[in-house]
Amino acid sequence: MKWVYPEFLFALAVLLIPLLIHLFHFKRYKTVFFSSLTFLKSVEQNQKNTRKLKYWLIFTTRALAFSFLVFAFAQPFIPLKEESNKSGVNVIGIYIDNSFSMTRIGVTGELFSQSRELAKSIVQDAPRTAQFVLLTNELSGSEKQTLTKAQFLEKIEKIKPTSLVRKAADVTNWWEQWLVDNKSNDLRVASSQLIYLSDFQKSTTGVLPKYKNWETMLYPVKLEPVNNGNLYIDSIWFATPVQKKEAKQTLYVRLRNEGETAVNTVDVNIHIGKIDRDVFADIPSNGSDTVELSYFNNELGKIQGSVKVNDRQMNMDDSYFFSYDVRKQSNVLIIDGESAVSNINIVYGLDDFYKTSTVQQNQLTEAQLQNKDLVVINGCNQISANTTDLLLEFANDGGSLLLFPGANTSVGGWNGFLSRLKLPAFSQLQEKGLIVRKINTKDPFFDGVFERKPEQLNLPAVKKAYRLQSNSASESVDLLTFQSGNSFFVRGTGKFNAYLSATSLDQTYSSFTSNQLFSTLLLRIGELSQRQAPYYLIIGEDGSYPIGQPRNAEQAVHLKKGDIDFIPTVFKKRQSNFISVQGLEAVRQLESGNYSVISGGEKLGALSINYNRSESRIQSLTEPEIMSTFENAGIKTMDVRSTSGWTGASFLQLDQPITYWKWCVIFVLFFLLTEMIIVYFWKH
Repeated sequence: MKWVYPEFLFALAVLLIPLLIHLFHFKRYKTVFFSSLTFLKSVEQNQKNTRKLKYWLIFTTRALAFSFLVFAFAQPFIPLKEESNKSGVNVIGIYIDNSFSMTRIGVTGELFSQSRELAKSIVQDAPRTAQFVLLTNELSGSEKQTLTKAQFLEKIEKIKPTSLVRKAADVTNWWEQWLVDNKSNDLRVASSQLIYLSDFQKSTTGVLPKYKNWETMLYPVKLEPVNNGNLYIDSIWFATPVQKKEAKQTLYVRLRNEGETAVNTVDVNIHIGKIDRDVFADIPSNGSDTVELSYFNNELGKIQGSVKVNDRQMNMDDSYFFSYDVRKQSNVLIIDGESAVSNINIVYGLDDFYKTSTVQQNQLTEAQLQNKDLVVINGCNQISANTTDLLLEFANDGGSLLLFPGANTSVGGWNGFLSRLKLPAFSQLQEKGLIVRKINTKDPFFDGVFERKPEQLNLPAVKKAYRLQSNSASESVDLLTFQSGNSFFVRGTGKFNAYLSATSLDQTYSSFTSNQLFSTLLLRIGELSQRQAPYYLIIGEDGSYPIGQPRNAEQAVHLKKGDIDFIPTVFKKRQSNFISVQGLEAVRQLESGNYSVISGGEKLGALSINYNRSESRIQSLTEPEIMSTFENAGIKTMDVRSTSGWTGASFLQLDQPITYWKWCVIFVLFFLLTEMIIVYFWKH
C-alpha cells in the first residue's frame, strides 16, 4: 500500500483531542443532602455505565469517519506488480504527430484536433501520481521536461501543425534516449508508457532499428480520415533551363490524384510574373496528369510564379511556388593555350547575349572566375595543378566547362584533371577510322536544336583524335561518335556540367571549327551553361540560395512576405553569399510562398519556398502492419487502437495502479450514518 499525498496522514494526530475529551470527561458535581443514598447509588451506577458505552460508540464512529476522511485525501493505492518493488514515478509519454497530413478531416474534425482532445482525455484519466512527457515532431530539448497534468494541458494548447515530418524511428530513438538520460538524473522512473497518436503513413513511418532492452509499453493509436484521397501538385519544370528575354518558354505542371475516384476538369491557376492563366486537368484515380503553359519572357530580372489547385483535404500541397532570373547576358571566359584558335570568340561574339573575356592559361586567377557561367579550355597542352584546383572549385559551384585539348597534349597531365571531373581519359592518338557518323539526338542536350531528325548533315572531317577511355568511375554520355564507335564529343552526366572533345581545334587535327555543327554545339552549351539559382527551396531541408553582396555587410539579411520577417542563415562559400532555410527555427516561422530577400532596405533578390511533398502520398499502414513494425523492432506493443467513432480515451486502457480513495469516502459516509443511528435510537 502506498499513498499519493502521505503528508495528509499527519492530520490523524487531531484524533488525540476527542480521545482526551472522552477519557477525561471533567464535570462539576453538586452536593445534595439526602436522608438515604442506597437506592440512588444503584441508579447512578447503571446510568454511568450506559453513558460510558454511548460515549465510546460515538467516539469510535467519529474517529473512524475522520480517519477515513484523512485516508481519502491521502489517496491510498496498490502499485502494479512490476513496479511494486521499484521506487520512482510512473511516466506517460504522449507523442502527437502534428505534421500536415494530420490536418485531414476525421469523424469529429481535423485529425490533429482530435489527437489533442484524445491526449487531454488520457491525461485527465491518468493517476494523480503520474508525470507526463509531451512529444511532437519538433523532438526538441524543451520537450524533455516532465509535466504535471496542469502543465501538460497548458502546453498542448500551444501545439500547431508543422511541415516537419518524423519517421517512427525518430520518435522511438528520442524516447529511449530520454529514458537513458533520466537514469542519471534526479527523476527515477518506475514505469513508462508511450502513447503514439498518428495516421501512420507508409511514406513517413519507415523502418525501425532493433531494440535489445526496450522497457516502455507502447500504445499505437491510429487516427483515420473520412476521405483517404488527396489531390496535389507534384512538381514543376521548364522545357529548357535557358531563360532569355523574348524567348519562348513552356512550364509543365504534374498533378497527382491519390483518391479512388477520377477527378475531371480540375482548375489549375498558373501565375508567372504578369501572366495569370487557368488551365484544366483530367486526373485518373491513383494517377497523374501533366498540364503545360507556353509563354514568352518579356521582362528582365527576377520572375516569381505560382501554381495552385483547390483540394478539400490537405492544403499544404495545393500550391507550388517558383522563381527564376531572366538575365541580360551570360559570361564566358576563354582560357587560351598553345593551340588556341579564334573561332570560339567569333562564335560567341555573334550573339550579344554572350559577353566573352580571354586569359592566358598561366595567368588564371580565382577573381577571373567570379560571375562566369562557362569556361572554355582553348587548346591547352598541359593542365597545371593550380588550374585544376581553380576549375574544380568553379565546377563545384555550378559553373560549366568546355574542354578542347592542344595539338601537343600531355596526356598524363590532362587525365588527372579529367578523372576528377569523372570524364573519360585520353589514351593513344588515333589517325584512322575517324569518320564522324552518329549524333545522339535522343539526348536532352539536342532538345529543340533540330526541327526534325537530321539525316544528311555535313559532319566534320577529323584527321587525328585521342581515344577516350571510360572506366567504372566515369559519368558521361556520347553526343557525337565515330564510325568505329569511339567517342568524339561527350557530355558529363554526374555532378559536374562539363563537355569534352576528343580532338584539338588545330587545323592539323580536324576541320571541326569550319563545320556548322561547331557553332551549333558552342551556342547550345552556352545556353545550358547559364547559372540559374534553384527555382525554390524546401523549408527545413538542406539547400542554399545565392544572393548579392549587400552594401552594408553588417546589416542582417531578411526574408519578407506579408507579416513574416525571418532572418535566415547566411554563409559565405568562396566569394559568394548564400542563404539557407534549414533548421527548426525556419520550420517554426516560415510558410510556403514567394519572398523578397532584403538587407538594410536594399532588395538582394527573390526566393520561393515550398513544403516537402513526402506526406502527399497518403496511404496508411494497416493495423497488423503497425503492430509488426513495432514488434519486429523488439518494442512491447499493445493492440493498435483506432479512433473511428471515438468518444474519449475510455477505449484506451492504460496500466494504472489500484486506487482506494473512493472506498474511503464510502466508509466516511457509512460511519457518519452509523453515528446518527446510534444517537437516534439512544434517545428513543
